[in-house]
Amino acid sequence: MTKEYIVNEATKKNDLLLRIVPPLAAVLLIGIFAMLGNWQLNRAAEKVALAATFEKQGPYRTVPDAKEIAPFERIEVRGRFLPQRQILIDNIIRNARVGYFVITALEYESGQPLLIVNRGWIEKPRDATSPVNIPVGDDWRTLKGRAGHLPRVGIRSDESFAGDQSWPRVAVYPILGDVSEQLGRDVLPYVLLLDAEADDGFLRDWKPRQASPMTHYGYAFQWFALSLTVLAISLWQFRKKRSSR
Repeated sequence: MTKEYIVNEATKKNDLLLRIVPPLAAVLLIGIFAMLGNWQLNRAAEKVALAATFEKQGPYRTVPDAKEIAPFERIEVRGRFLPQRQILIDNIIRNARVGYFVITALEYESGQPLLIVNRGWIEKPRDATSPVNIPVGDDWRTLKGRAGHLPRVGIRSDESFAGDQSWPRVAVYPILGDVSEQLGRDVLPYVLLLDAEADDGFLRDWKPRQASPMTHYGYAFQWFALSLTVLAISLWQFRKKRSSR
């Protein structure tokens, strides 16, 4: 096998790669960018649907009869608070002030999972040793509100609860599993955001805290624009190669 033959074969392989790889890469990029754009459109649709659910003034669904509860769906329950075992979720900011969300468990039937109720926001005392005034009766009552979740954060520590075992217990962005462990009882997979008009609550201004659908539409436009840009460049290069033959 001569050196010239080897060189020719290598040249042919390089030419083949130059003809195949760029178009395949372009097709792959166009597909990925289009997929990302479509994903952003779906996210925008989810935000629109969630906002519509929040604004909807439909009937209240009864706990625990309702098996599946949608976010911000209106729910009601009859039960009694467990006032001796309350939780304060720390680092919640409202009106540029730091405070707590007051979390109180509600028992609606003996032996059944507890319903976690967010009774609203209360300002944190400047003196850390000052007691937080969050009393509530344990009489049977009917509560109304919206289905929600505990406040979330992108990154949280492994230990949500401090070492102090006294009640009320302070936590930093716990999940329901953490709350269940502290209470020693199973809990329902959603939280009751207590109505603003209900008694025994604090500051409540429940709104979907999420990016606007327009943000997702903007991202979708960018991804689709990138996809079209790659397509346009690929077509231009294809026509340029054909015209140079």
